[in-house]
Amino acid sequence: MVDTFRYDNLFSEKSVDTPLNPALHAKYDFAVAYPAPETLPMDGLIQALQTAVDSDSEKVLTEMAYYPHQLGALELREYTANKLAAERGFTVSPDEIALTNGSGEALGLVIQALTNPGDVVLAEEFVYMGTTNQLRRFGADIRGVAIDDGGIVPETLDEQIKALTAKGEKPKYLYTIPEHQNPVGSTLSSERRKAILEIAHRHSMPILEDDCYVDLRFKGETQPAFRALDDSGIVVYVASYSKLLAPGLRLGYFTASTELMRRALSFKLGSGPNQFASIAIEGYLRSNIESHRNNFNPMLQSKCDSMVAALQKHFGDSGATWSEPEGGCYVWLMMPNGSDISSIRDQVFEQGVGYVAGPAFEADGSGRIGKNCARLCFAFESVEKNAEGIALLAQLFKQHGAM
Repeated sequence: MVDTFRYDNLFSEKSVDTPLNPALHAKYDFAVAYPAPETLPMDGLIQALQTAVDSDSEKVLTEMAYYPHQLGALELREYTANKLAAERGFTVSPDEIALTNGSGEALGLVIQALTNPGDVVLAEEFVYMGTTNQLRRFGADIRGVAIDDGGIVPETLDEQIKALTAKGEKPKYLYTIPEHQNPVGSTLSSERRKAILEIAHRHSMPILEDDCYVDLRFKGETQPAFRALDDSGIVVYVASYSKLLAPGLRLGYFTASTELMRRALSFKLGSGPNQFASIAIEGYLRSNIESHRNNFNPMLQSKCDSMVAALQKHFGDSGATWSEPEGGCYVWLMMPNGSDISSIRDQVFEQGVGYVAGPAFEADGSGRIGKNCARLCFAFESVEKNAEGIALLAQLFKQHGAM
């Protein structure tokens, strides 16, 4: 028998023993963070790729024979620049856009370029755990910013920055998801964005804007991007094609000041993202983005309406409240204070309903304020399963004494 080689004394100090657990799904899976899977335009993406090959096979072959440009495929960067100008209200050149392996990589590059261990970073008090995990990995001290139904409250943000600065803990930057926020679903109004920008300038504090859900609006008006309201370079803009098309494509992008772009890209390992995916996305969206949205967003709305109606029917007299988003993928459920739906999450999952409990999203990781909250993804399951799953969730909460 061969002796097993031991690495016990060889691991780096920063390495973490992370179990490779397969993703588990409840019968009613509101825990996932996926858009509607039935809207994935697989045939269209394949056709777009085939069209690109047929129209100029020599060009595609030449591009595929080399590693992608560090900034990613030029055609998709050109398309992205045009999309930003037409839909988000600001102008950048293709050379000011870096394509990345999903918006997560874009955020990670910027975080590394801006963050020293111990730096105080602000974020909504409940915010996407993927980004807070990255912030903590690179040593950030994350502080939650108070929010209401409209997102960050500018006056409270200003007071918090002043108080932290007075204690010698001046925040380095603000991370925010201003459109269809994950997990609470809120959208910052134009007025609040302008007020937050004024505060950011007064305190010399950049804004890291995560706009990955902006394409998923099914009612109401899209608000102008922070980046569209300010051309000084204080805003770093990150977005994604993964939510609009398919998470498995893993294609996002960011744009920032020239100096910050160079610093962020210094942390990038290897070349730009997958060339095949870039060709398919550019080719498909150039001709089909409106028809895709016209299919995608009404379906999201019907799923959201189904979940909200079921919450009203089964939770309406419980004292619970919930968000009613105008886009995105999530409803934020808040049970009355004192209710603990965090501790029963695993039991409820095993009985058929998956959700992510509030403490997973707490910016400061304290576990103090989110035990009565849960993120429910309405985008993944069908209209019928959204209604059925919420009915079962109410039964299980009553069974476990949480309602």
